[in-house]
Amino acid sequence: MNFDIDCLRSFLVIADTMSFSRAAETVGRSQSTISQQMTKLEMQVGKPLLTRRKGRVLELTPEGDRFVQYARRILQLNDEAYASMRDDVLVGFVRLGVPLDFFGRDFTTWLARFKRKNPMVGIEVEANQSENLMKRSARGEFDLAFFKQDVGARAGTSMLTEQLVWVSGPNYSPDDASIPLVLFPEGCAYRRFALSSLKQHDRRWHLSFVSPSFECLKAATLEGLGITVLARALVQPPLRIIRQDLGLPRLPPVELAYARGRTNSRTVGELTTFLADRLAGAGLPA
Repeated sequence: MNFDIDCLRSFLVIADTMSFSRAAETVGRSQSTISQQMTKLEMQVGKPLLTRRKGRVLELTPEGDRFVQYARRILQLNDEAYASMRDDVLVGFVRLGVPLDFFGRDFTTWLARFKRKNPMVGIEVEANQSENLMKRSARGEFDLAFFKQDVGARAGTSMLTEQLVWVSGPNYSPDDASIPLVLFPEGCAYRRFALSSLKQHDRRWHLSFVSPSFECLKAATLEGLGITVLARALVQPPLRIIRQDLGLPRLPPVELAYARGRTNSRTVGELTTFLADRLAGAGLPA
């Protein structure tokens, strides 16, 4: 019995995301093709690998849990063998620093795609506040770091300018007494710009919710615990951009920049170009 490598690849994405649609997006196939691949794989194995209900993946079956370990090993050997035969194979280890809001930008999908293409490259990712990333990058603690900087600053190479906006959930109503804020911890550029703008316009505010997690901030904002500040490209329904006529001060633009460490290898350069291209594309207005 010879397992189909493409089927195994799709199966692993489903195992990681519990989603046929995300698998289709990741491997570049239609959902119907992904479904056919899973049917074929389950016929080869002779047992169901996924528990499904009304077309949705609920969990892996016990057999699926066991099979996923073998599938990962098979794919790893397959990709390593292929990469070793290429003259342009990338190798090495990259310490990568990224801002906390990268996890609202399909960052993990992009990174997984790079890893599949370059299986001989090891990547250690740390998410942190931009100010911390900037300082530690200057000390050489990262091979590559992305961070937010003021427009015109030279801490890193600017690759994208984004407009900051006030953001709320669908049921937000302005509070003239004190503005409840949902923010990342200190060291975040979004937080610094938000508080600076409110101070300049003598607006009262208080912290309602603070978290380093983008998903936690999003959930708190959606539930009406307060308002937050994000780059315009990160605002997706049901989040809403608060209109200027509701009285909040206008926020400045911010630059998304990157800096490389002292090890300026070809691998770091390829990863920089790969991520910068996708970030620039994701930041374009719809």
